[in-house]
Amino acid sequence: MNTAQNTTQKAQQKAQIAKMEKAQTITQIVYSQFKEHKAAVIGAYVILIFVVVALSAPLIEKFTGLDAESQNVFNRYRPPMTRVKAGTDVRETSIQRFIDANPEEVLIIQNQLISQQLVKPIRPEDALYDWAQLDRTKAMDAIDLIDTSKKSELRAIANRFESFHILGTDELGRDVMMRLIYGTRVSMGVGILVALASALIGLLVGAVAGFYGGFIDTLLMRVTDALLSLPLMPVLIVVAADDLQKIPFISRILTSGNESILKLVLILCLFSWMSVARLVRGSILSLREREFILASKTLGATDYTLITRHMFPNVIAPMLVSVTLGVGESILFEAALSFLGLGIQPPTPSWGNMLFNAQELIYQAPFLAILPGLLILFVTISFNYLGDGLQDAIDPKAMRR
Repeated sequence: MNTAQNTTQKAQQKAQIAKMEKAQTITQIVYSQFKEHKAAVIGAYVILIFVVVALSAPLIEKFTGLDAESQNVFNRYRPPMTRVKAGTDVRETSIQRFIDANPEEVLIIQNQLISQQLVKPIRPEDALYDWAQLDRTKAMDAIDLIDTSKKSELRAIANRFESFHILGTDELGRDVMMRLIYGTRVSMGVGILVALASALIGLLVGAVAGFYGGFIDTLLMRVTDALLSLPLMPVLIVVAADDLQKIPFISRILTSGNESILKLVLILCLFSWMSVARLVRGSILSLREREFILASKTLGATDYTLITRHMFPNVIAPMLVSVTLGVGESILFEAALSFLGLGIQPPTPSWGNMLFNAQELIYQAPFLAILPGLLILFVTISFNYLGDGLQDAIDPKAMRR
């Protein structure tokens, strides 16, 4: 009899050990459920690729030798996969910098170029400028025929005599690919920053209003309703016309290059948190009378503990969906405002002002409008799918333990 009981107990212990080994942490459960949403996984990878490319913009610029701000008005509206010659001003500027940095070596190079009849300048000091007028292949051949320790620098200069534009050039002859990459930094940066700030403000306002109710709820919700009722475009025009440089604590972080970005972020933050606040408030109102909240109150839990540990985990899922949707909406809003000339101001590139610049060239150079439009579409859809996947994975009611 004892032997049978011991065998049963051992079997039960083994079953408990096996069950414990199969048990998953909350992170593993969320990750496994998120992977089941294929569209969300694809969206997450697309967003990751965009973020990596945006952060690597200076490295890409250095590797390709292309400058997002370099203009070449003689090669405007070039189609994708086009090789163009650099403008005379670009070549002469590069040569002048080389001359200023290497005055002694320049004399030797000029004499060799003239003596070997590689160039035929009117004046000896114009030898390098005449060399700069050669095409890239002939300029490289000339470098190989002279004896100088500055061959690597001259080759780097000759490489800039021609440039290969994968996505063509815009209305000022600037490289479209580099402007799209730098525009990704601006557009996605504005969208993510606005979504996070709106989520934080909406979470705090909605949680306080829903948990305490009464006068606090009435006051906060009336402020929310008042902001929702304001006409956005007149307010936008007024704020855009203001000079933020006159505000002391803001003028320290403002420069002429980021003032339009800061204005846009401020406007979008002011008018983007209300929906999150209402969503969080509704969830908190439904949770505060639940049994586990009453049990926590009975055990002496503070309001801070009730809100942060018991209520926030239950509102994260719908809030994340709202935040991810908010990123896409902020990107669209930035594009729309920049398209109207009220958002990011040139020369700072963004997808919106690239569309604005291309609106009159839709027939002459359609790729200038199609490319930023496609990027806006891909990023917005990716964030929407990511939000759906996070909602299914994080929602406590949907978790399969």
